[in-house]
Amino acid sequence: MTNFKDGVIRDGSTLGTGKALGNLKGGVIRDGSTLGTGKALGNVKDGVIRNGSTLGTGTAIGNVKDGVVRNGNTLGTGAARGKVSDYTIKGIEREYDAEIVAVYHFLIKKFL
Repeated sequence: MTNFKDGVIRDGSTLGTGKALGNLKGGVIRDGSTLGTGKALGNVKDGVIRNGSTLGTGTAIGNVKDGVVRNGNTLGTGAARGKVSDYTIKGIEREYDAEIVAVYHFLIKKFL
């Protein structure tokens, strides 16, 4: 089971426990074990998920609008890939929908 606490995503069953898989800070997902460190894997800006290292850069791989995850490169376009609730991990519920999906895609299982 995966969990999220204080910006760090871990593979433990209890919040804050387990091996660190990566972190989320300011819309950028990184593979480091502490907040803001590690190689940037992707980013989220205005509901669009990209594979670039800084906000708004890189190739768009998906988007989230009104709780629906799509594989299009602009907000609300593309084939539906599910709902945000399908990709939520324990403790991350208060983050933006697109960030929740991006964390799942880059750190748990690539699906976009």
